[in-house]
This record gives sequence, structure tokens and C-alpha cells, in this order.
Amino acid sequence: MPSRFRSRLLRHLGHDAYTPQTVRQLAEDLGVAKEDLDVFREAIEELAADGQVIAGDDNLVRLPPIGREVIGLFKKNPRGFGFVIPKDANTHGDLFIPPDATGDAMTGDTVRAAVQRARGGRSGGSGAGNRAALVGAIVEILKRGQHEFSGELRKRGSQWLVFPDGKAMRDPVVVRDPGAKNAVEGDKVVFEILVRPEANMLGEGVITRVLGKSGEPDVETAAVIATYNLAGEFPEDCLEQAREAGQRYEREVEEANHKGTWPNREDLRGTYIITIDPPDAKDFDDAISLERLTKYDGGGWKLGVHIADVAHFIPPGSALDEEAYERGNSTYLPRHVIPMLPETLSNGICSLQEGVARYVKSAWMEYDPDGRVRATGFSQGVIQSAKRLTYLEAQALIDGNKEEAKKHAKTEPNYTDQLMEALRQCNLCSRAIQGRRMKQGQIRLDLHQVELIFDDTGRVVDAQPEDDAFTHTLIEMFMVEANEAVARLFERLKVPLLRRVHPEPIPGDMDQLREFVVVAGYKLPKNPSREELQALLESTRGTPAARAVHFAALRSMTKAEYSPALIGHFSLASEPYAHFPSPIRG
Repeated sequence: MPSRFRSRLLRHLGHDAYTPQTVRQLAEDLGVAKEDLDVFREAIEELAADGQVIAGDDNLVRLPPIGREVIGLFKKNPRGFGFVIPKDANTHGDLFIPPDATGDAMTGDTVRAAVQRARGGRSGGSGAGNRAALVGAIVEILKRGQHEFSGELRKRGSQWLVFPDGKAMRDPVVVRDPGAKNAVEGDKVVFEILVRPEANMLGEGVITRVLGKSGEPDVETAAVIATYNLAGEFPEDCLEQAREAGQRYEREVEEANHKGTWPNREDLRGTYIITIDPPDAKDFDDAISLERLTKYDGGGWKLGVHIADVAHFIPPGSALDEEAYERGNSTYLPRHVIPMLPETLSNGICSLQEGVARYVKSAWMEYDPDGRVRATGFSQGVIQSAKRLTYLEAQALIDGNKEEAKKHAKTEPNYTDQLMEALRQCNLCSRAIQGRRMKQGQIRLDLHQVELIFDDTGRVVDAQPEDDAFTHTLIEMFMVEANEAVARLFERLKVPLLRRVHPEPIPGDMDQLREFVVVAGYKLPKNPSREELQALLESTRGTPAARAVHFAALRSMTKAEYSPALIGHFSLASEPYAHFPSPIRG
């Protein structure tokens, strides 16, 4: 499948240090296996046919030269200049736009820029020297990225100005009649641009809403919502659809209980199933079950990962489906959540709450005692979670400390022998899986998030690192395994799917990391292997340099993204990978 190599090739060819190479040299640099060489050549031929690369008569592969015009996304620097990030890669890369050539373009606009030679510059060649020799001028704005902004209203002399939030606009905007909205100095306001700012001229806008006094926590949250145009209340047709889904679900449960069967669903209410989530979780979209297999069955475990069957309640093309597509995901702000689905669904019939029947789709994985997958299966069913646990509560129970567990409980702390044994087996199984994945080359970064502590008014009063309980890793291992199992199923059935991909590093990606770790007293070879990168991370784990080195390693790698291409997931050491969980939030 040539698509697996396309993005890696384009990134490699666009690297600052790249010099034109033959196909064979490229294959060696990118570590292409012998059996994949034909597919690799096919990828280059496809890119050449699309005009995205040039494979010349000299047998050298390079990106096409920059043309007379570039279309791409504009990103403006606070100092006035900016860059156009080309839609199609070229040998030059991002095009520099001087402050006097940006026009009224703003960050996020899609623009067309004319390419010019800089004064004293020379054309020809490639690399950093040529990049410095070319500049551009924006000649057309093809699509505006943003229309509405937030900021603080201030008075300077006789003039009223709004000082914008964020980095999209660096200069204040003139507003003519703030009194029309009863705005006063110091208010946080939402405004629309009437006249875009240019090099030596402030922009002009009109206030559309007054949010409240600048600096107040809830007002600042409202400003973020306005600036990023985050969705607000659900349309009435979506709310009505959610209500109807809830009523239909209640009828289905009543009928199933009366008949004793669930149409097209496996009744898993007798299976011991639990959830483990953060203490402040509002919706529960995944649950787990684990059965210890006898020696007659080969030993090991049978793991079940049960995901809320959200699709059952949202037909394709319905109002809710369209609204969820527009929102894309739930958005989490301080003390405020903008859900992707109405709460009737997200916090109600789709949430795998303790003690109630809920619809799920399940992935089943059978493991040997070393955490190797022996078999997989899939089903749709109905479950009834036996226990809701928090991460710290579950960890304390695994450690055998029930009194500590009670401190972190969010439900009645009834800790049965069945629960204790289930957690013990989950701990053993997840550690076996983790050991296997580390041997496969999974990259493990210790980068705990920081939790902010708020007072009753919403102001930040403290910060603390997220807990490092192993139960976070336990759930992560189980979810990753379910993701892989589903991806393998789709591959086997030849069903197109949107994968979660993380491209391998290409030569040059690790240069800055290598220079950084030398300063920290460590060594890393040029173009390190997966094993060498693992060794570096393990050698720093638990040391004062750990967070800095692990963060630098993260920055040296490309971001994971969604793509239909079979590229694999480098950091997880996974070939087929897709996201199965979290249908409530994204």
C-alpha cells in the first residue's frame, strides 16, 4: 500500500538537511524493508505523477521548486512579519512575508502569495541559503480564518480601543460607539472586524456583546468560547432527538426485561464489569472485565473492553449526527464542559454508570501468561457495571489498602472479594501486556500533566502534578490493545477506516534532541534506532533530568494524527492502529 510511505517521503524531502538522493538511498535512509521496496517505488511514482515530487533523469528524487505563486495558510508573528505554509510542499518550504507585504491578512487565513526574490538574493539551488533568498507578498485572501474576536475595552485619550486576546491580532482595534452596548472601560467584549488592520493602520471593529468585567474567571471562559466560536446550546431538533432516544431506550429495556432476551445483543449483565476513571468524570464511556483462564485453557486471561454504543442512539445523517460532526469533540474548560452530545445521552443513557443496564460494543482479547494475544472476538451487548472506581481508589485496592481507597471513593466503598481479585488480575494482565509492548519497542514518556486547583470563584489557587498511579497505565494498556484488535479486524475484512497514525522519525528529526541530551550529560547516536531511544528514556527515568529529556524527545517526534493511510504508530510500536474508545466525547 503506497500510501503508508507518502507522508514520510514528503516530510523527509522537505527537511532542511535533505540533499537529492536516489530511490535506493532514500529507502536506506528511511529503513524500508526489502520486501517493501516495490511498494516504496510505487509511492514515489504516485507522488511524481501528482506533481508532488520530481524524479529526474539523474535518478535523484526532490521536491518541486517553488513556483511564482504559493497558496497556503498564513501565520503572523507578533512582530508583524509572517509565513505562508504551502498547501503543496516544495524545495523552499514556508514562504517569508515581510511586515509591509502582509496586507490585512491574519493568522489562520488561507492566502495566495506572489513569490519575489529578496534584495541581494540569488536564485537556484535548495536548502537554507535559497530559503533566505526568497520572500513573498500576499496578493489575495482566499478564505478568512476568523471573523469574531474577544478583548478588553480601554480608552486612550478620546479614542476607544479593544485590546484583543490571544495572538491572532497584535494591535488594538478602534471601536466607535461602545455605549451602544453599554460597555465601559475594563469590560471584556466580543467584537467583529469591519476594517482589517494593515501595516501602519489600526483595524476598526464593532462591539457585538459585552461579557462582563475583564479578569473574572467566568468572563474569561466566556471570552475563550467566543474567540474560538465554540458551540453553545444544542438546537431544539437535537434535544428532541435525544429525548426520543431516551424514551425509546426505556421501552427497549422494559420489553427486554419482560421477555428475558435482548434482540441482537449478548446479555453481559452477569459478567463482572467495572469502570476506572478520574474522580471528576461526568461520563463513563469504557468499562473492563477480566477472566483468569485455567491451565486447561492455556492459562492467561480473557480481557473484555466494553465501549458505550453511542451509534445505536444516533442514526447517520440525523440532526444529532450532523451537530456532533460540527462540534467534533467535547471541549473542557475550567469548571465548564461543552459536550459533543446532549447530556441526556452523554451523562445519561450512553454513560456506563454503576448498577444500570447500558448498551455496549465489546472487544474480547485472550492472552497467554506473557501477555501475547492468542485470540480476539467482538460483540454487541448489554452490561451492568458492578463498580465505579477512581484511579487512586483502584490503585489503593491493588496495594491492599482499603482505608486509603475509601479516601478516593466517589460511590459507596463496598469492596468485595470479587472486586479485589478482579483488580489483582487486571494488575497482573496489564503488566504482562506492558512488558510485551516494551519488548516490541513502545516508547514510554513520563510526562505527567499538571492539575490546577480552583477556589469557589474559579480562580487558580494551586497547581499539582497528576498522580502517577499505575492504574492509569493499566487502563491505557487495555484500551491500546482494544484499539489494535479493532484495527486488525478492519484490515482483515478490508474495510476502509480512519487510523490513528504516528510516523517514524526521519533522518534529522532527532538532531536537536541529540544536542540537548549532551548538555544534560547523556548521549544519543545520529539517527538513533527505536532501541537506542528507549535506552535513553529509561536511563533518565527517575532522575532530575527526566522531564526535560522526555519532553525534548516528545518535541523531536511528529504529532500523531488521523489518516486513512496504513503508516503505523511509531511510539506505540503498532502497525494497525485506530481509535475504538471515547465515542461520547469525540
